[in-house]
Amino acid sequence: MAFDGFDIVDTAFIDTSPDVVWKELVAELNGGAGWWVPKNTFRPGPVGPDKPGGETEVTVHPKGVDKGGPKLRFVARTTEVEPGRRLAADYVSGAFAGTCEYLLEPAAGGRRTRLSMHFRATPRGIARVLGKLADIGLQHSQGTQAAFGRLNQLVGGSEREPAAGGDAHVRTVRTSDGARLAVSVLGPPVGSGTGTAVLSHGWAAGRKAWLGVAGRLAGLGYTVVSYDQRGHGESTLGSEPVGVRRLGDDLAAVLAAVDARDAVLAGHSGGGFAAMSYVIEHADDAAERVRGLVLLGTAAHDRETPDSEVRLMGNPVFSWAVSRGPLGRRMLRSTMGPKPTASALETNRRLFAATPRRVRADFFRSSRGMDLRAGLSSVDIPAIVLAGTADTVIDPGLGRVVAETLPNARYEQVADTGHMLPLESPGRVADVIAELGPA
Repeated sequence: MAFDGFDIVDTAFIDTSPDVVWKELVAELNGGAGWWVPKNTFRPGPVGPDKPGGETEVTVHPKGVDKGGPKLRFVARTTEVEPGRRLAADYVSGAFAGTCEYLLEPAAGGRRTRLSMHFRATPRGIARVLGKLADIGLQHSQGTQAAFGRLNQLVGGSEREPAAGGDAHVRTVRTSDGARLAVSVLGPPVGSGTGTAVLSHGWAAGRKAWLGVAGRLAGLGYTVVSYDQRGHGESTLGSEPVGVRRLGDDLAAVLAAVDARDAVLAGHSGGGFAAMSYVIEHADDAAERVRGLVLLGTAAHDRETPDSEVRLMGNPVFSWAVSRGPLGRRMLRSTMGPKPTASALETNRRLFAATPRRVRADFFRSSRGMDLRAGLSSVDIPAIVLAGTADTVIDPGLGRVVAETLPNARYEQVADTGHMLPLESPGRVADVIAELGPA
């Protein structure tokens, strides 16, 4: 039976040694309230959380401590401890059933720590009810990343405030036509980790669609760069009309701004159009910056969006409908395969609903007349093309054409998966990106 819950890995690099981070982690779980507040507080039992069998009551405050609103309470019972390195626990009662694991790994010769939390849990009771109204998985990840940022401030000597939304670092990149693109960088500085991955999302989504993929890659030591396409999320539109070539230029600006080198570039759906346009139109730049190309649920041609669909994307009644939780999830259900998690469904809906209707219409219109096949035939960057067997948005056969057109590509189908591969199969996507990364 498929796991119907959250499976999230959040990772951050803390600028001090693992022994210092371990002491702070144990102190926080013992009720220290030093860096996980205002979102989480902990109340230990008679046996401490760093001892097997120790139980800790965890309270999640979605609006913050003492801010009112619903509280999610559950009990974590410690099951395994490797002092200074690892702490695992079961959620035995309350709002969640499942497990969590903290892992501390030395980095930079022991001067830094790669701190990860793996949250694998199913909501129960009030958490299940709230999950129909809000994306609890996304809120968990944002809260964890923000907490890790505050921990680094506390012990790592970092003067940088934790970034909004829980990202490790957020910057703005300005394009040649004046658009401002919100860019997240998770993990170690570019060039200092295992490798670099740059992630380009599809239409009516956002960089948060990559959270599951990004967390896994950061756990492998990757620097993960993701950005909101123009007009999406925290990015603005520019003076030029939306077009596939313009979006490839935007991607070039992001890569230059972070000075990505030897990176794996991943593009999903329309983000794949942007990635393909970039490697074609900026071939010399791509030769210096990109070592591998991962294309997910995408196509190089035959995207003639009909007028009726463009009008629907801009329709105010449609926009109102997708903004309603249960109704919006039902309306977008066909974009996913047969067994999506509740978190994936809600994240997809929220990102889609948050995209302005004019932007949705302009982007869906932008692929008309697109045919990148001639240009792709001369792109020799190693590539992997993935398509979900249950994709009803872009025919998987169009992904096969992309792979057959690229001189050095492999095509693979992901069983029981629809169009939203980064949300539905983040583990497989991360594995494929890592496969093309440095050995």
